[in-house]
Amino acid sequence: MKFEQLYAKRASCMKTSEIREFFQLTEQPDVISFAGGFPSAEYFPLAQINAVLQDVIAREGRTALQYGPTEGNWELRRYLAEKMSREGMPAEVENILITNGSQQGMDLISKVFINPGDVVIVEEPGYVGGLGAVYNYEAERLPIPLDHEGLRTDLLANRLRKLKREGRRVKFAYLVPNFQNPSGICMSLARREQMLQLASEYNFIILEDNPYGEIRYEGEPLPSIKSMDTEGRVVYLGSFSKTFIPGIRIGWILADKELIRKLTCAKGATDLCTNSLGQRMAYHFAAGRMIDAHLATLISRYREKRDLMLACMEKYFPAGVTWTYPCGGFFIWVTFPEELNARQILLKGIERKVAFVDGAGFYVNGKGKNTGRFSFSEAGPEQIEKGIAILGEIIRGELAAAGGPKTKSA
Repeated sequence: MKFEQLYAKRASCMKTSEIREFFQLTEQPDVISFAGGFPSAEYFPLAQINAVLQDVIAREGRTALQYGPTEGNWELRRYLAEKMSREGMPAEVENILITNGSQQGMDLISKVFINPGDVVIVEEPGYVGGLGAVYNYEAERLPIPLDHEGLRTDLLANRLRKLKREGRRVKFAYLVPNFQNPSGICMSLARREQMLQLASEYNFIILEDNPYGEIRYEGEPLPSIKSMDTEGRVVYLGSFSKTFIPGIRIGWILADKELIRKLTCAKGATDLCTNSLGQRMAYHFAAGRMIDAHLATLISRYREKRDLMLACMEKYFPAGVTWTYPCGGFFIWVTFPEELNARQILLKGIERKVAFVDGAGFYVNGKGKNTGRFSFSEAGPEQIEKGIAILGEIIRGELAAAGGPKTKSA
């Protein structure tokens, strides 16, 4: 059967990212992996989860194991509406839609808003899940580079003016403003304000994805873009994957009620409803305040890993290699000297049972060949030191073969 003859046109856009293909190599049991952006399974609160699960089954088993409403469990939505309101984003139950992780939220927004050829603003480098979601609906992705304050709104303003002259417009901007995946960068307050101003001036939506915002190691939290929105043009994505457990696949969308109704229609035709049992587990774990103590533990442990990886990079990486300093989240973004190829470093690392993710897959235009994403969330302390030391040796060897570093150390 030659399925290619029957595929819809959009199916030609649907490809597995290079990053996910490499996971088969990087996530082998004997590999020290800095590749996956996964929470550490070692920190899953198994005893509490077991107690919550047993209680849910005993009290609500007949409904918890049944289909549920497409919008999501009412109690969980009420809890999230109250949580969002406390965080400066006034919400009612009708403003919340429960999703299968925030990834489904990206897909639903793309499905509802994108026509083939529409322009969507993305970060450069950007999260592969978001890049893929908009590409699957045949959008033209407009990458805007990041600096230490986040997306370069000055460059975006220039591009928006050019698009307007051409008679084209942007549908939405996809942003991960807190401890961005893959860079670890946190968007400054000024840039958040500028993004809102540009969105209002050029009439596009902002899709604010915030899976890492509560995993902050230092500094004061910045207000969400949604909390500063006075026009209802910001759609907020949240998730329990990093603060609780990813396996239940519970995320949510906070948006204008009219948009939530439209997204609910799109979701109903996709999966009917989200995991009923997982929703009840998330609700009881969160509403019972267990999530607060768990989050405090996560922050303490992940902070130690971040500090160790940064110290090891300082110790073992040669001059000419630079990296970001994340104040939260899971990721450190590494830039190698321009003469080096991160994919070659990765392949040699895999030969020695160490892996990270080379950066090219986080770009839409072939850039980033000398960059890489390093995640410190899963590996243990001994693995972090050993793995970074091995990669340091490999990088030194690659530099020697290339004739030495041609850039200065940051």
